Amino acid sequence: MIFKLFLLFSPAFAALQAVGTTPDVAWLLGRVGGSAVEVKSLAKPSQNFHFLEARPDFILAVARADLLCRVGADLEIGWLPKVLERAANAKVATGGPGDCDLSRTVSVLEKPVGKVDRSMGDTHLGGNPHYWLSPARMAEAAQEVERVLAKMVPERAAFFAENRRKLEDELKDIQKNVSQKLRPLAGKSIYEYHKEFFYFFQTYGLRSLGSIEEIPGVPPSAARLGAVAQKAKQEKAILALASVHYPKASLEKFQEMSGVLVLQLDTSLADFSAPEAYRSWQEALADRLVRGK
Repeated sequence: MIFKLFLLFSPAFAALQAVGTTPDVAWLLGRVGGSAVEVKSLAKPSQNFHFLEARPDFILAVARADLLCRVGADLEIGWLPKVLERAANAKVATGGPGDCDLSRTVSVLEKPVGKVDRSMGDTHLGGNPHYWLSPARMAEAAQEVERVLAKMVPERAAFFAENRRKLEDELKDIQKNVSQKLRPLAGKSIYEYHKEFFYFFQTYGLRSLGSIEEIPGVPPSAARLGAVAQKAKQEKAILALASVHYPKASLEKFQEMSGVLVLQLDTSLADFSAPEAYRSWQEALADRLVRGK
């Protein structure tokens, strides 16, 4: 009995301190890691994940982490390297045992061809990083979480593998249900402000007319808004989608010029600790698109 109690409370069996850069990453960590991890998210769901700062609380969380999981595909390139440098934690540094980059196992799309420079705005060498809006891509991302966790805690590899398999089935079910919800929008033309709904459109077979932005991360000029508004009328677009953190002035101007309804949406789940959070968020997105309000 003494030996069993020792095993139960031994530091070797303590939960890993796992940090996700975004709530969606943190949710994935919790679902695959289960009782083996204690999870934190650096970013809040309402923030623009491209443009965060190396805040002291970020640095402290990463300094204490056993595992750090990121979206990757250069999404966090403007701030995470600074956090890692100041945290000075070899365990989660690039190449360390707790280095977890979800883009390693995700089929990332829209990788630029040729040279990328500042004139191209918020264009990532790693491709379009907004894959977490697709359940299918989240299932791919879960493979990286499982790989890193199994490497860190090999005695629980079977536990992580089973969690990942169950999650994969759940994500397939989410995609099936949301696809059914979105059937009324089949063939309808939709704009997006920034190309963050790209994977959502692709996963659910929605027709995208592209982005209102001309240069990613740069507010569109009046001339750009006018040109896109005219095209929206010609293509009979029914909606334009944008995250809650994008500028209302440009979106309201586009809506006025085009007559196309603009919906500002939550592009990240709210409560990463809730097992049903991803399903609820995906279904809420679909409901708002279909209702058009």
